Amino acid sequence: MKLPEFTKRRSNAFILLLVYLFLSLILANIHTTKDNTFTNLYFFIVLSTTFCLFLFIHILITSRYHFVVAIGMLFLFLLLSEISYLIYFGEVISEGVLDSITETSTDEAFSMLKPVLFITVPALIMTVIILFIYKKFITVRFRPILPLTYYLIIGTIFISLNNDTEIENDTHKDFRLNLIILRGFYPAVVGNVAYLGATYLSTDIYADTSEIEVFNDAVILPPQNLNDNLVVLIMGESSLVSRYSAYGYHKPTTPLMAEIFNQKNGGCIINNSHSSASFTRDSIPMTLSFNIPESNDNLFNNKSIIEMAKYNNYKTYWLASYRQSIKGPSNAKFGFIARKSDELDFTDKNTEGSYDVNLSKLLEKHLKKDSVTKKFIVIHLRGSHQPYSDGYDEIDKQALPDAENYDLTIHHTDRAVKAIYDVINKYSRNYTIIYTSDHGEIVNIGHGMSKGIDQFLIPFMFISTNNRFDCQFIESFRSSNGYLSGLMNKYILSNLLGYQIDQSILDKEKNNDRILLPNNKNMLFLDYLKLNK
Repeated sequence: MKLPEFTKRRSNAFILLLVYLFLSLILANIHTTKDNTFTNLYFFIVLSTTFCLFLFIHILITSRYHFVVAIGMLFLFLLLSEISYLIYFGEVISEGVLDSITETSTDEAFSMLKPVLFITVPALIMTVIILFIYKKFITVRFRPILPLTYYLIIGTIFISLNNDTEIENDTHKDFRLNLIILRGFYPAVVGNVAYLGATYLSTDIYADTSEIEVFNDAVILPPQNLNDNLVVLIMGESSLVSRYSAYGYHKPTTPLMAEIFNQKNGGCIINNSHSSASFTRDSIPMTLSFNIPESNDNLFNNKSIIEMAKYNNYKTYWLASYRQSIKGPSNAKFGFIARKSDELDFTDKNTEGSYDVNLSKLLEKHLKKDSVTKKFIVIHLRGSHQPYSDGYDEIDKQALPDAENYDLTIHHTDRAVKAIYDVINKYSRNYTIIYTSDHGEIVNIGHGMSKGIDQFLIPFMFISTNNRFDCQFIESFRSSNGYLSGLMNKYILSNLLGYQIDQSILDKEKNNDRILLPNNKNMLFLDYLKLNK
């Protein structure tokens, strides 16, 4: 006996609703964790908003209007891309990843094309397949009134919570901070799209290049006039310390740095060093300004290390690989600091000039033409950023013929640092050099993940012609937990540039060793280390 058409449609609709509910339960369970203080209520909100998203997508792609279907396809593609990201990386998209999407230069964005394709291509294929199935076989239609009403209710709650949430000062409002609440309510697609839009709109908070007048409370004035004519910070990229032969790795990846920073030369190869964050956009501001994991306020309210150098009569330079170029709002957060430099310069984009080893030529160009005595120079390498195949040349391949691509990038960094060191020695007899990295790398996966200790473990090497700044000087910044944190870089550089630091503030910071996670939360480094063993 055939079921009446109306009963059949209701039965199909019920089955579809059960499928959407089941999928929503899975996503809600993934997006909610045990740390949520009001777990039951929060789980219900996430479950219901995700369920409404499935309903909306169904309503859009089953529409008779092509434009509406196109919107539905876009939302379906974005949802499937998030699921693909979850499968590929084993975790949901974080705020840090979304921030990096809008604050990354075009060149660096293209360099990440391969993992992006691994995520988006399957999502696009599945979008087309699902659309075909729905257009061919699904006749069920839902009215938008229920999901629309529910979204309006949740939106009203968000606005009311948003009105009670204090964000940064009026001059530097960052709309992203408010949107974190929205992402909590709408973790799938809607919250991420809104957050991306706010990120794009709020990069203008980094546009102001006027000098900041106020020093951080930790800085003691006036600064001293030191004999060091040249202070150079070489900032590596995505560099994992355990792949350095200078730290015991079995392949000779860093023989030149091992020689340069050898104690016999007055150098230091510092063990147990970690970055303050696993993203460039977060870690560099915590090295070159008094920015901290809890707040961006000091970035805007206190002089950066570059401005402090200028105040003490150093000419300042920011030299970088073209892949780390800073144009307009690109790389906005650390670009806010870099653009304060007297000189901002990058290597050529052509194939030969793009390798880090050519940064020595860029450095020599400036040292040769500038007669000023005191210089503070930041050199930002391309380093070991993905794709690794772009980070080394034939010389590295010949030196380590059996090495994997990542190790070859470390070997190239070794050569780049040696070339920079040779140029420094050619033009100066009074200098201090720091080599470290913005963060580490989970090799063949990347960085900016919620888990993985390798993305924080970095090298730290130091050499100075000033006897006052020796290995013990660096060791004095080590935390009681046994690690040297990237949060100490700002204080080390302050000393090197002639500034004294309030000891009570330094001790408090030194022994509060925390890191900034991709979800904009901070955690004690040792706690993170224990969780990731």
